[in-house]
Amino acid sequence: MFDLTAVLVFTTLNPARESFTSSGSEASIVASPLGGQDTQVSSTLPGKAMLQTMPAAVSFLAPTIINAAQVPSALSATSSVAQLSRSELASMSGTPLLQQLGMLGGADLSRFVIANPDAINTLLADPPAGREVTGWWQSLGQAERSSLRTGAAQLIGNLDGIPVETRNAANRNWLTSAAAALDATVNTSTTPTVVSESRHQAHLLAEVSAALVETEGGPQRSLLSVDDVDQGRAAVVLGDLASADFVTYLVPGMFFTVDGQMFDWTEAAEGIYTEQARWLQLLAGRDRTFSDKTVAVVAWMGYETPDLTNIGSLELAAKGEGALATVIQGLQSERSGAEPYISIIAHSYGSTTAMMALADYELNIDALTVLGSPGSPATSVDDLSVRGGNVFVGEAAWDPVAHTAYFGSDPGSSQFGAKTMDINGGIDAITDDDLSAAIGHNGYFDVGSESVRNLALVGIGQAELVTDGSTSDETKTLALVR
Repeated sequence: MFDLTAVLVFTTLNPARESFTSSGSEASIVASPLGGQDTQVSSTLPGKAMLQTMPAAVSFLAPTIINAAQVPSALSATSSVAQLSRSELASMSGTPLLQQLGMLGGADLSRFVIANPDAINTLLADPPAGREVTGWWQSLGQAERSSLRTGAAQLIGNLDGIPVETRNAANRNWLTSAAAALDATVNTSTTPTVVSESRHQAHLLAEVSAALVETEGGPQRSLLSVDDVDQGRAAVVLGDLASADFVTYLVPGMFFTVDGQMFDWTEAAEGIYTEQARWLQLLAGRDRTFSDKTVAVVAWMGYETPDLTNIGSLELAAKGEGALATVIQGLQSERSGAEPYISIIAHSYGSTTAMMALADYELNIDALTVLGSPGSPATSVDDLSVRGGNVFVGEAAWDPVAHTAYFGSDPGSSQFGAKTMDINGGIDAITDDDLSAAIGHNGYFDVGSESVRNLALVGIGQAELVTDGSTSDETKTLALVR
């Protein structure tokens, strides 16, 4: 659908074009001090706090973490929460704020969350390291955790480093509350712009809900993150992220939004999941140690993807790389001591984002596959934090983005050093399946394609079985499994 647009973008766009970002929103908050009556909210935040009186259960937090050394002396750990005024709490950020929120009681926590969206958004925009989040969460008692799950659902749901089961429950609760609030706004507001924006945000959340519906016989689905601000963010997990032996993240590129493609992106993730599970079953026939191996695939839309106004800039990739790094580090922290095999599949502008993350952060993942890539500042696989240089590249026929090297390097060039992944179709020498070819910029995830076959094998650590289009493909059998 986007192939013609991609042609126009990458043949006419000026590399020096400035990118545009959505303007911020303002909220007018009239709040009682902690411990007072329910907060009254009058807000112009898109899709949030639209109701004149917000229920305590609807909260708008997100990621961050904790280091007691960062807490100002006036707000040291020996100070009781009761001694802190609402303004003092609101002036805090990052680690100290998160620590104090963990000490608040249920009613006070809900009031603070609703009354201080700016503090919440700051936590969302600049979360702490996953290992710090994990340590903080493990230090809390059951009562504190319960209070946070209820009064700061979106905070808990979006903090990488907290168990996925907890995040899924918090996010689903928030999703239900936020959707109800938006419906109420549509039915009661007399302001056309508010109604229009609320309907848009409600549709975005409905797209997330649709992506959570499990297919018959398919894997369980969990909501790893969700946010309806601006373009929105979301991540749906297929499989059990807490125990899977192999975890794959799908990173989307230009024009992909939660509102428009979250359902489709999750379906693409299930296609990868199904193929990985099928191959593990085949491998188990050769080596029984594969019989109990499991996979999880994450349909990740955790950053704002570009459109025609800003596709020529690396600004969104620069923001997205930090978000992607945080997600990976969160899983590594949560699974510390029993880390899974982690791979990333990145498409289009998402490949630029992923390569920037792997160049700027010591993530040490196990494999990376880039598809239809416009390049990145990284000049070779040696610049990327991928174990053993295990980087694959796929470039479909009639893909106008591949080989452009628009953002620096061409990962498909011999100088870059990536391994070629064949996506041109043919007969699978191992399964005798008739595999279709990937065509154009968006054909890489077609079920039954050679592309999906190879993407699945990369994700379960079977690089030896990945076809590269050479005559050696005919010699690839399960005997190569090790």
